[in-house]
Amino acid sequence: MLKKTPSQFEFIALMASLMSIVALAIDALLPALEYIGISIGVTEVVDNQLLITMIFLGLGLGPLFFGPISDSLGRKPVVYMGFGLFIIASFICVNSESLEMMILGRILQGIGLSAPRTISIAMVRDTYSGDYMARIMSFITVVFIFVPIIAPALGKFVLDHYNWQAIFYIQLIFSVLVSFWFWKRQPETLPIEHRVKFTSHIFVNGLKEIMKAKRTIGFTVITGFVTGSFMVYLSTAQQIFQIQYDLKEQFPYIYLLDWQLPLVPPLF
Repeated sequence: MLKKTPSQFEFIALMASLMSIVALAIDALLPALEYIGISIGVTEVVDNQLLITMIFLGLGLGPLFFGPISDSLGRKPVVYMGFGLFIIASFICVNSESLEMMILGRILQGIGLSAPRTISIAMVRDTYSGDYMARIMSFITVVFIFVPIIAPALGKFVLDHYNWQAIFYIQLIFSVLVSFWFWKRQPETLPIEHRVKFTSHIFVNGLKEIMKAKRTIGFTVITGFVTGSFMVYLSTAQQIFQIQYDLKEQFPYIYLLDWQLPLVPPLF
Protein backbone atom coordinates (compact mmCIF):
# COMPACT_ATOMS: atom_id res chain seq x y z
CA MET A 1 0.00 0.00 0.00
CA LEU A 2 1.36 3.42 -0.96
CA LYS A 3 2.00 5.81 1.86
CA LYS A 4 0.31 9.17 1.75
CA THR A 5 2.79 11.93 1.00
CA PRO A 6 3.21 14.10 4.10
CA SER A 7 2.50 17.80 4.01
CA GLN A 8 5.40 20.22 3.68
CA PHE A 9 5.13 21.11 7.36
CA GLU A 10 5.24 17.45 8.38
CA PHE A 11 8.15 16.77 6.02
CA ILE A 12 10.16 19.61 7.58
CA ALA A 13 9.35 18.43 11.10
CA LEU A 14 10.24 14.82 10.24
CA MET A 15 13.56 15.67 8.59
CA ALA A 16 14.45 17.96 11.51
CA SER A 17 13.62 15.14 13.92
CA LEU A 18 15.91 12.75 12.07
CA MET A 19 18.75 15.24 12.40
CA SER A 20 17.92 16.18 15.99
CA ILE A 21 18.69 12.75 17.42
CA VAL A 22 22.37 13.52 16.82
CA ALA A 23 22.16 16.68 18.91
CA LEU A 24 20.25 14.84 21.63
CA ALA A 25 22.86 12.08 21.78
CA ILE A 26 25.65 14.64 22.18
CA ASP A 27 24.31 17.51 24.25
CA ALA A 28 22.02 15.66 26.65
CA LEU A 29 25.06 13.77 27.93
CA LEU A 30 27.07 16.87 28.89
CA PRO A 31 25.75 17.26 32.47
CA ALA A 32 26.35 13.55 33.13
CA LEU A 33 29.98 13.25 32.00
CA GLU A 34 31.36 13.42 35.54
CA TYR A 35 28.96 10.73 36.82
CA ILE A 36 29.62 8.46 33.85
CA GLY A 37 33.36 8.83 34.37
CA ILE A 38 33.06 7.79 38.01
CA SER A 39 30.80 4.86 37.12
CA ILE A 40 33.15 3.40 34.50
CA GLY A 41 36.31 4.04 36.51
CA VAL A 42 37.85 6.98 34.67
CA THR A 43 40.90 8.23 36.59
CA GLU A 44 41.73 11.29 34.47
CA VAL A 45 38.91 13.84 34.28
CA VAL A 46 39.96 14.96 30.81
CA ASP A 47 39.23 11.46 29.50
CA ASN A 48 35.54 12.21 29.95
CA GLN A 49 35.83 14.50 26.92
CA LEU A 50 36.31 11.40 24.76
CA LEU A 51 32.63 10.57 25.30
CA ILE A 52 31.81 13.67 23.25
CA THR A 53 34.58 13.72 20.64
CA MET A 54 34.43 10.02 19.76
CA ILE A 55 30.84 10.23 18.56
CA PHE A 56 32.06 12.73 15.96
CA LEU A 57 34.48 10.11 14.69
CA GLY A 58 31.52 7.85 14.00
CA LEU A 59 29.56 10.71 12.43
CA GLY A 60 32.47 11.26 10.06
CA LEU A 61 32.95 7.61 9.11
CA GLY A 62 29.31 6.66 8.65
CA PRO A 63 28.45 8.75 5.56
CA LEU A 64 31.34 7.16 3.64
CA PHE A 65 29.36 3.91 3.68
CA PHE A 66 25.72 4.92 4.11
CA GLY A 67 25.79 7.46 1.27
CA PRO A 68 26.75 5.02 -1.51
CA ILE A 69 24.54 2.29 -0.03
CA SER A 70 21.52 4.63 -0.07
CA ASP A 71 22.17 5.41 -3.74
CA SER A 72 21.83 1.69 -4.43
CA LEU A 73 19.18 0.41 -2.00
CA GLY A 74 17.14 3.57 -1.50
CA ARG A 75 16.97 6.08 1.34
CA LYS A 76 14.63 4.38 3.80
CA PRO A 77 16.46 1.05 4.29
CA VAL A 78 19.63 2.91 5.18
CA VAL A 79 17.83 4.99 7.81
CA TYR A 80 16.56 1.76 9.38
CA MET A 81 20.10 0.34 9.35
CA GLY A 82 21.37 3.44 11.14
CA PHE A 83 18.67 3.34 13.79
CA GLY A 84 19.30 -0.36 14.36
CA LEU A 85 23.02 0.22 14.89
CA PHE A 86 22.29 3.18 17.17
CA ILE A 87 20.02 1.06 19.37
CA ILE A 88 22.67 -1.66 19.70
CA ALA A 89 25.36 0.94 20.46
CA SER A 90 23.16 2.60 23.09
CA PHE A 91 22.82 -0.67 24.99
CA ILE A 92 26.61 -1.06 24.81
CA CYS A 93 26.98 2.38 26.41
CA VAL A 94 24.41 1.65 29.13
CA ASN A 95 26.16 -1.59 30.12
CA SER A 96 29.73 -0.27 29.80
CA GLU A 97 32.06 -0.89 32.72
CA SER A 98 35.19 0.62 31.21
CA LEU A 99 36.18 3.71 29.25
CA GLU A 100 37.19 1.60 26.25
CA MET A 101 33.77 -0.04 26.02
CA MET A 102 32.01 3.31 26.38
CA ILE A 103 34.16 4.81 23.61
CA LEU A 104 33.30 1.87 21.36
CA GLY A 105 29.61 2.44 22.04
CA ARG A 106 29.87 6.16 21.32
CA ILE A 107 31.70 5.57 18.02
CA LEU A 108 29.05 3.08 16.96
CA GLN A 109 26.35 5.54 18.04
CA GLY A 110 27.92 8.15 15.77
CA ILE A 111 28.12 5.73 12.83
CA GLY A 112 24.48 4.75 13.33
CA LEU A 113 23.22 8.32 13.67
CA SER A 114 25.13 9.44 10.59
CA ALA A 115 22.55 7.53 8.52
CA PRO A 116 19.40 9.51 9.45
CA ARG A 117 21.38 12.75 9.55
CA THR A 118 22.91 12.24 6.09
CA ILE A 119 19.89 10.65 4.45
CA SER A 120 17.55 13.39 5.66
CA ILE A 121 19.59 15.87 3.62
CA ALA A 122 19.60 13.50 0.65
CA MET A 123 15.81 13.19 0.86
CA VAL A 124 15.46 16.97 0.76
CA ARG A 125 17.62 17.01 -2.38
CA ASP A 126 15.51 14.21 -3.89
CA THR A 127 12.29 16.10 -3.24
CA TYR A 128 13.21 19.73 -3.93
CA SER A 129 15.73 21.66 -5.99
CA GLY A 130 17.25 25.10 -6.39
CA ASP A 131 16.32 28.01 -4.17
CA TYR A 132 13.24 26.21 -2.90
CA MET A 133 15.41 23.37 -1.61
CA ALA A 134 17.57 25.92 0.22
CA ARG A 135 14.44 27.44 1.73
CA ILE A 136 13.25 24.03 2.98
CA MET A 137 16.68 23.31 4.48
CA SER A 138 16.55 26.66 6.27
CA PHE A 139 13.23 25.77 7.86
CA ILE A 140 14.57 22.34 8.86
CA THR A 141 17.61 23.97 10.47
CA VAL A 142 15.43 26.40 12.42
CA VAL A 143 13.45 23.49 13.89
CA PHE A 144 16.58 21.40 14.42
CA ILE A 145 18.54 23.94 16.49
CA PHE A 146 15.96 23.91 19.28
CA VAL A 147 17.12 20.44 20.36
CA PRO A 148 20.76 21.26 21.24
CA ILE A 149 19.50 24.33 23.10
CA ILE A 150 17.29 22.34 25.47
CA ALA A 151 19.17 19.00 25.47
CA PRO A 152 21.56 19.77 28.38
CA ALA A 153 18.66 20.95 30.54
CA LEU A 154 16.78 17.76 29.65
CA GLY A 155 19.84 15.69 30.52
CA LYS A 156 20.20 17.50 33.86
CA PHE A 157 16.52 16.91 34.67
CA VAL A 158 16.80 13.19 33.93
CA LEU A 159 20.05 12.98 35.90
CA ASP A 160 18.51 14.67 38.95
CA HIS A 161 15.50 12.34 39.03
CA TYR A 162 16.97 9.05 37.74
CA ASN A 163 20.55 8.22 36.65
CA TRP A 164 22.87 8.70 33.71
CA GLN A 165 21.69 5.46 32.07
CA ALA A 166 18.21 6.97 31.80
CA ILE A 167 19.59 9.61 29.41
CA PHE A 168 20.46 6.86 26.96
CA TYR A 169 17.02 5.32 27.38
CA ILE A 170 15.41 8.68 26.60
CA GLN A 171 17.47 8.79 23.40
CA LEU A 172 16.32 5.28 22.54
CA ILE A 173 12.65 6.12 23.08
CA PHE A 174 12.94 9.24 20.94
CA SER A 175 14.72 7.34 18.14
CA VAL A 176 12.08 4.58 18.14
CA LEU A 177 9.25 7.13 17.95
CA VAL A 178 10.93 9.03 15.11
CA SER A 179 11.73 5.85 13.19
CA PHE A 180 8.09 4.71 13.51
CA TRP A 181 6.90 8.12 12.29
CA PHE A 182 9.38 7.89 9.43
CA TRP A 183 8.22 4.39 8.48
CA LYS A 184 4.55 5.26 8.70
CA ARG A 185 4.47 8.60 6.92
CA GLN A 186 7.51 9.12 4.69
CA PRO A 187 7.55 7.47 1.24
CA GLU A 188 10.78 6.53 -0.54
CA THR A 189 12.24 9.55 -2.38
CA LEU A 190 14.77 7.80 -4.64
CA PRO A 191 13.01 6.11 -7.60
CA ILE A 192 14.30 2.71 -8.68
CA GLU A 193 15.33 4.04 -12.10
CA HIS A 194 17.65 6.57 -10.44
CA ARG A 195 19.46 4.07 -8.23
CA VAL A 196 23.06 3.06 -8.83
CA LYS A 197 24.03 -0.60 -8.89
CA PHE A 198 26.04 -1.45 -5.79
CA THR A 199 29.54 -2.59 -6.74
CA SER A 200 33.01 -2.43 -5.23
CA HIS A 201 33.74 0.53 -7.52
CA ILE A 202 30.94 2.73 -6.20
CA PHE A 203 33.13 4.10 -3.39
CA VAL A 204 36.09 4.77 -5.71
CA ASN A 205 33.91 6.45 -8.32
CA GLY A 206 32.30 8.61 -5.63
CA LEU A 207 35.72 9.69 -4.34
CA LYS A 208 36.85 10.59 -7.87
CA GLU A 209 33.69 12.65 -8.37
CA ILE A 210 34.31 14.56 -5.14
CA MET A 211 37.95 15.23 -6.01
CA LYS A 212 36.83 16.91 -9.23
CA ALA A 213 34.76 19.45 -7.29
CA LYS A 214 37.50 21.71 -5.94
CA ARG A 215 35.04 24.24 -4.49
CA THR A 216 33.37 21.46 -2.54
CA ILE A 217 36.72 20.36 -1.13
CA GLY A 218 37.53 23.93 -0.16
CA PHE A 219 34.21 24.41 1.64
CA THR A 220 34.67 21.03 3.34
CA VAL A 221 38.10 22.00 4.68
CA ILE A 222 36.81 25.35 5.95
CA THR A 223 33.82 23.68 7.57
CA GLY A 224 36.22 21.21 9.17
CA PHE A 225 38.13 24.02 10.87
CA VAL A 226 34.91 25.65 12.10
CA THR A 227 33.56 22.33 13.36
CA GLY A 228 36.89 21.51 15.01
CA SER A 229 36.89 24.71 17.02
CA PHE A 230 33.30 24.09 18.07
CA MET A 231 34.16 20.53 19.12
CA VAL A 232 36.84 21.90 21.44
CA TYR A 233 34.25 24.08 23.16
CA LEU A 234 31.65 21.31 23.23
CA SER A 235 33.96 18.70 24.74
CA THR A 236 35.44 21.02 27.38
CA ALA A 237 32.35 23.05 28.38
CA GLN A 238 31.24 20.61 31.07
CA GLN A 239 34.67 20.45 32.67
CA ILE A 240 35.19 24.22 32.56
CA PHE A 241 31.83 25.29 33.98
CA GLN A 242 31.16 22.43 36.39
CA ILE A 243 34.66 21.81 37.73
CA GLN A 244 36.70 24.95 37.09
CA TYR A 245 33.96 27.46 38.01
CA ASP A 246 31.84 25.20 40.24
CA LEU A 247 28.66 25.94 38.27
CA LYS A 248 27.26 22.42 38.13
CA GLU A 249 23.64 23.43 38.68
CA GLN A 250 23.81 26.44 36.36
CA PHE A 251 25.67 24.70 33.52
CA PRO A 252 22.61 23.77 31.36
CA TYR A 253 21.36 27.35 31.47
CA ILE A 254 24.77 28.84 30.71
CA TYR A 255 25.03 26.47 27.76
CA LEU A 256 21.58 27.59 26.61
CA LEU A 257 22.66 31.24 26.72
CA ASP A 258 25.79 30.43 24.71
CA TRP A 259 23.57 29.15 21.91
CA GLN A 260 21.94 32.56 21.74
CA LEU A 261 25.24 34.24 20.91
CA PRO A 262 25.65 34.86 17.18
CA LEU A 263 29.34 33.98 17.30
CA VAL A 264 28.68 30.40 18.39
CA PRO A 265 27.74 28.34 15.31
CA PRO A 266 24.74 26.05 15.94
CA LEU A 267 26.08 23.05 14.05
CA PHE A 268 25.02 20.08 16.20
